This record gives sequence, C-alpha cells and structure tokens, in this order.
Amino acid sequence: MAEGVHVGDQFTELLQKGSQAVQQNRLNDAIPLLEQAVRLKPDSFEALFWLGAAYSLAQRWEEAADCFEQAKEIRPTVASVWYNLGVVYWRMGRTSDAIDCFEATLQIDPNHAGAKKALSTLVSTKPGLDSELTPL
Repeated sequence: MAEGVHVGDQFTELLQKGSQAVQQNRLNDAIPLLEQAVRLKPDSFEALFWLGAAYSLAQRWEEAADCFEQAKEIRPTVASVWYNLGVVYWRMGRTSDAIDCFEATLQIDPNHAGAKKALSTLVSTKPGLDSELTPL
C-alpha cells in the first residue's frame, strides 16, 4: 500500500512540475518529467495531454500525435485534445486527418474559435470539386 501511495505522490509531482514547465515553455525540463509521469501512469489523460503539448511545442510531431491519440482514446469528449491533434496533423501535412479532428472538435464544442478558423483555412486551401471535374 505504501508503495502505491509513493508512486501516486511521485506521479502528481511529476505531472505538476511538467505541466508548469510546458506553460513556461521550458521544454527541456518538461519533456523528461512528463515522459516519466506517463511511464508511471500510461493511462493518465492529463500526463498524455501535457506530454503531447510539450512535444508539439518542440515540433516533435509524430510523438505529439501519438500522445494526443492516446489521450483522445481515454477521453473522447474533450474538445481541446481533438483540436490539438488536428493542429499536429496539419503540421505533419495530414490535411484530411486535421479536418476530421477540427470537425470533431466542433461536434463537441460548436463555438470553438480555433477549430472554426482552422477549418475555414484548410477548406479554402483545398481545391473544390468544380476545379477537378471537366464537362463532357
């Protein structure tokens, strides 16, 4: 029992210090702390979310996408995880996946300004069907 309490305390401390470091853009501090937190509790939405944010800020897109995907599986109704995953996919050039994520964000939060803006930008840069089809 005491061992479990210790792990819980350690996890809480790692998560708190790691998330603060992300918010202060101290990624070299944040990433190792949050990676350790995820090792302690691989199913922690908060640890995965913050680690995804840290990887995103460090432009480590594949790792960020992996973290956000896992976080989305744990809590599929959190708009910010869908939105962040959409941003990461956009950065990776996965436009179709990004659009899906932004649409999912708006399903959860119809007033999400970031998702609305991202969608309008992405849709306006994609050629429409009329430019791809030719008449007989």
